[in-house]
Amino acid sequence: MARHLNKEAHAPLVVLALTMVLVALAGALPASAQQVTKIDAPEAHEKALRGEIVLVDIRTAEEWKETGVPASAHAITMHQKPQMFLSSLLSAAGGNADMPIAVICRVGSRSTALAGPLSKAGFPNVINVVEGVVGGPNGPGWKKRGLPLRTWTKDDPGPQLATQ
Repeated sequence: MARHLNKEAHAPLVVLALTMVLVALAGALPASAQQVTKIDAPEAHEKALRGEIVLVDIRTAEEWKETGVPASAHAITMHQKPQMFLSSLLSAAGGNADMPIAVICRVGSRSTALAGPLSKAGFPNVINVVEGVVGGPNGPGWKKRGLPLRTWTKDDPGPQLATQ
Protein backbone atom coordinates (compact mmCIF):
# COMPACT_ATOMS: atom_id res chain seq x y z
CA MET A 1 0.00 0.00 0.00
CA ALA A 2 1.37 3.41 -0.97
CA ARG A 3 1.88 5.99 1.77
CA HIS A 4 1.36 9.68 1.16
CA LEU A 5 3.16 12.20 3.34
CA ASN A 6 1.43 15.36 4.42
CA LYS A 7 3.00 18.72 3.48
CA GLU A 8 4.73 19.15 6.85
CA ALA A 9 6.28 15.67 6.72
CA HIS A 10 7.31 16.11 3.08
CA ALA A 11 9.12 19.47 3.50
CA PRO A 12 12.17 18.07 5.35
CA LEU A 13 12.60 15.42 2.65
CA VAL A 14 12.54 18.06 -0.08
CA VAL A 15 15.11 20.15 1.82
CA LEU A 16 17.34 17.13 2.29
CA ALA A 17 17.12 16.13 -1.37
CA LEU A 18 17.83 19.66 -2.59
CA THR A 19 20.69 20.05 -0.12
CA MET A 20 22.26 16.79 -1.29
CA VAL A 21 22.01 17.84 -4.95
CA LEU A 22 23.48 21.29 -4.26
CA VAL A 23 26.35 19.81 -2.28
CA ALA A 24 27.06 17.32 -5.05
CA LEU A 25 27.04 20.13 -7.62
CA ALA A 26 29.33 22.31 -5.55
CA GLY A 27 32.22 20.12 -4.49
CA ALA A 28 34.30 21.19 -1.52
CA LEU A 29 35.14 24.79 -0.71
CA PRO A 30 37.49 26.15 1.91
CA ALA A 31 35.96 26.53 5.36
CA SER A 32 36.02 30.33 5.02
CA ALA A 33 33.65 30.14 2.05
CA GLN A 34 31.18 28.13 4.12
CA GLN A 35 30.56 30.83 6.73
CA VAL A 36 26.95 31.97 6.71
CA THR A 37 25.89 35.33 8.13
CA LYS A 38 22.64 35.45 10.10
CA ILE A 39 20.38 38.50 10.25
CA ASP A 40 16.89 39.33 11.44
CA ALA A 41 13.95 40.38 9.28
CA PRO A 42 14.18 44.17 9.81
CA GLU A 43 17.87 44.22 8.88
CA ALA A 44 17.18 42.07 5.80
CA HIS A 45 14.44 44.44 4.67
CA GLU A 46 16.55 47.56 5.15
CA LYS A 47 19.55 46.07 3.35
CA ALA A 48 17.33 44.89 0.47
CA LEU A 49 15.82 48.38 0.15
CA ARG A 50 19.32 49.87 -0.01
CA GLY A 51 20.38 47.32 -2.65
CA GLU A 52 23.03 45.83 -0.37
CA ILE A 53 21.54 42.33 -0.59
CA VAL A 54 19.20 40.33 -2.79
CA LEU A 55 16.43 39.01 -0.53
CA VAL A 56 14.87 35.73 -1.70
CA ASP A 57 11.78 34.07 -0.24
CA ILE A 58 12.40 30.35 -0.86
CA ARG A 59 9.00 29.06 0.32
CA THR A 60 6.30 27.44 -1.82
CA ALA A 61 3.64 29.23 -3.86
CA GLU A 62 1.03 27.99 -1.38
CA GLU A 63 2.92 29.66 1.48
CA TRP A 64 3.27 32.88 -0.51
CA LYS A 65 -0.50 32.89 -1.13
CA GLU A 66 -1.16 32.27 2.57
CA THR A 67 0.99 35.04 4.06
CA GLY A 68 2.15 37.22 1.19
CA VAL A 69 5.77 37.79 0.18
CA PRO A 70 8.14 40.23 1.88
CA ALA A 71 7.81 43.40 -0.22
CA SER A 72 11.56 43.68 -0.78
CA ALA A 73 12.04 39.99 -1.69
CA HIS A 74 12.15 37.91 -4.84
CA ALA A 75 9.78 34.91 -4.71
CA ILE A 76 11.97 32.01 -5.89
CA THR A 77 10.90 28.67 -4.51
CA MET A 78 13.60 26.20 -3.55
CA HIS A 79 11.05 23.47 -4.37
CA GLN A 80 12.03 23.13 -8.02
CA LYS A 81 14.83 21.55 -10.04
CA PRO A 82 18.14 22.61 -8.47
CA GLN A 83 19.60 23.97 -11.72
CA MET A 84 16.50 26.13 -12.28
CA PHE A 85 16.64 27.35 -8.68
CA LEU A 86 20.34 28.27 -8.95
CA SER A 87 19.76 29.96 -12.32
CA SER A 88 16.89 32.01 -10.86
CA LEU A 89 19.07 33.08 -7.92
CA LEU A 90 21.83 34.16 -10.27
CA SER A 91 19.34 36.11 -12.38
CA ALA A 92 17.93 37.86 -9.27
CA ALA A 93 21.51 38.83 -8.38
CA GLY A 94 21.97 40.44 -11.79
CA GLY A 95 24.32 37.67 -12.90
CA ASN A 96 26.70 38.36 -10.01
CA ALA A 97 27.10 35.22 -7.87
CA ASP A 98 29.20 37.25 -5.41
CA MET A 99 26.25 39.53 -4.59
CA PRO A 100 25.05 38.90 -1.03
CA ILE A 101 21.90 36.77 -1.18
CA ALA A 102 19.67 36.57 1.88
CA VAL A 103 17.30 33.60 2.04
CA ILE A 104 14.10 33.60 4.08
CA CYS A 105 11.56 30.82 4.63
CA ARG A 106 8.60 30.32 6.97
CA VAL A 107 10.34 29.91 10.36
CA GLY A 108 14.04 29.72 9.54
CA SER A 109 14.47 25.95 9.11
CA ARG A 110 14.77 25.71 5.33
CA SER A 111 16.89 28.84 5.07
CA THR A 112 19.24 27.41 7.70
CA ALA A 113 19.49 24.09 5.83
CA LEU A 114 19.97 25.76 2.45
CA ALA A 115 22.48 28.49 3.30
CA GLY A 116 25.58 26.27 3.51
CA PRO A 117 24.87 24.28 0.33
CA LEU A 118 24.22 27.51 -1.58
CA SER A 119 27.63 28.75 -0.51
CA LYS A 120 29.13 25.52 -1.80
CA ALA A 121 27.16 25.82 -5.05
CA GLY A 122 28.93 29.04 -5.96
CA PHE A 123 27.16 31.75 -3.97
CA PRO A 124 29.84 32.72 -1.42
CA ASN A 125 27.87 35.50 0.28
CA VAL A 126 24.74 33.76 1.56
CA ILE A 127 22.84 35.33 4.45
CA ASN A 128 20.25 33.46 6.51
CA VAL A 129 17.19 35.42 7.69
CA VAL A 130 16.87 33.19 10.73
CA GLU A 131 13.43 34.16 12.03
CA GLY A 132 11.54 33.61 8.79
CA VAL A 133 8.31 35.17 7.61
CA VAL A 134 6.00 33.92 10.38
CA GLY A 135 8.55 33.64 13.16
CA GLY A 136 10.13 30.81 15.03
CA PRO A 137 12.72 30.06 17.68
CA ASN A 138 15.03 32.83 16.42
CA GLY A 139 12.58 35.73 16.45
CA PRO A 140 9.03 36.92 15.84
CA GLY A 141 9.31 36.95 12.05
CA TRP A 142 8.63 39.35 9.22
CA LYS A 143 4.83 39.35 9.53
CA LYS A 144 4.61 39.84 13.32
CA ARG A 145 7.14 42.66 13.11
CA GLY A 146 4.76 44.47 10.75
CA LEU A 147 7.21 44.61 7.87
CA PRO A 148 5.62 45.19 4.46
CA LEU A 149 4.23 42.24 2.51
CA ARG A 150 2.82 42.07 -0.99
CA THR A 151 0.11 39.76 -2.27
CA TRP A 152 1.60 36.99 -4.38
CA THR A 153 0.17 35.96 -7.75
CA LYS A 154 1.61 33.66 -10.41
CA ASP A 155 2.73 36.80 -12.26
CA ASP A 156 4.53 38.18 -9.20
CA PRO A 157 6.38 41.36 -10.23
CA GLY A 158 9.26 40.88 -7.79
CA PRO A 159 10.53 43.17 -5.06
CA GLN A 160 8.83 46.43 -4.36
CA LEU A 161 11.73 48.66 -3.47
CA ALA A 162 9.84 51.84 -2.58
CA THR A 163 10.47 52.79 1.01
CA GLN A 164 7.73 52.36 3.58
